[in-house]
Order: sequence, then structure tokens, then C-alpha cells
Amino acid sequence: MSPALIPLLMIGFFLAVAGLVVWAAARQSRHGMENMRQTAGALGLQFIEKPPTAGIFYTDLRATGQVRGKQVELFPFATGSGKSRIQWSAVSAAVPVAVGLTFHLRRQGFGTKFMELFGAKEITVGDAEFDRDWFIQTNRPEFFREALLPELRGKITTLVRELGTQARGVEFKLEQNVVRYAEIGGFTSGDTCKRCEWAADIVCDLADVAAVFAEQQAGR
Repeated sequence: MSPALIPLLMIGFFLAVAGLVVWAAARQSRHGMENMRQTAGALGLQFIEKPPTAGIFYTDLRATGQVRGKQVELFPFATGSGKSRIQWSAVSAAVPVAVGLTFHLRRQGFGTKFMELFGAKEITVGDAEFDRDWFIQTNRPEFFREALLPELRGKITTLVRELGTQARGVEFKLEQNVVRYAEIGGFTSGDTCKRCEWAADIVCDLADVAAVFAEQQAGR
């Protein structure tokens, strides 16, 4: 082989590898889009499809509609940037009235222990198993403690225990009048899709909790 051909062969090799990487990423993007479409259909939501970026990557995916009389959305989002960028999958329910309630439920772990070292405060609900599994923060401790009824705690526990053994970063959060379930990972995972489908019912329950709080505040 002529030495002059070696650089050309190397360039060809790297181009082939790059092409394979792009093809695999595009295939994964389409798979995630199709999974999300199916999950949206199971929830009765309208899937909003946009043309893929550069003809191959599906971004800005979203599904929206009414579930139990609430505006529900299914969507991916990302936090961070560069090597610290994290992809999330989420389902949310809007609270129809303005509320002064906020809460955040996270799985107990190293991150929450670290938060406690820096002064983060949690509440407990008197359920040893639930308190062991969840780090709960809220601006209305007494109300939210009572609102986390056994049935609601059971739904949350079932979601994580039966469907979420491999789930990462699972959280329920209420802020700016929207209750959101989110977990780390994309809709390419069938397990993620199933959890988001189940979580839609829970975020609606939590939106009802927020609405009750608003009614109580308005009646004072």
C-alpha cells in the first residue's frame, strides 16, 4: 500500500465512524418520538409533531390535552449545558387557580443528604416507609402533611417501587401553578414512558391538592 493512501484511509475511517454515530443518534431520536406519541395516545393527549432538526433529529416534542379536567402536558426538557447537560422526561398538570403553595418531593439519597448539610429542611408525614424514601419540602408544612393521604402516598410508592426500580432523579414539584413529575432520561425508554403515563394521574391528584389549598385560603 502506498504511504500516500494512508491519510485518505484514515479520513475515510473517521468519516464512516462519524456517520454511524449520527445515524444511531437519529434512530434513537425517532424511537423516542414514536414512544412519546404512543404515550400521548394512551393519555388521550394531542401529540404536537414538528419537523426534525436538520431532517434527522426530533426536538421540542410536546403533547397536550385534558386529563380529569386539567391541562396536562407530556414533554422532554434539559438542564445544564455541555458535559453537564441532563435530559429529563416529564408530565405536568396545571392548577386552574393561582395558589400560594409550593412543594418538592425527591427520592432520598446522597443529593438530599448533601442538601441537609447546607441547611435544607424537610417535613415528615408520620409514615416511616414513605419518610424514609422521600425528601419533602414545602412552604405549607401542616397543610401538605395532611394532604398526603395514604391513597396518594400509595400511588407514589407504587410508581417508584413497581415501575421505577431503575428510575433516576425522580421528583414531583409544584411551582408557578404547575405540578410536574420528572425523571432523568429520555422517552427512548419504555419504562420511562410507562412511569410518565402512571404519573399523569398522580400530578392530577396533586393539582387537586393545590386547588383545595387555594379554596381554603380564599375562604378565610
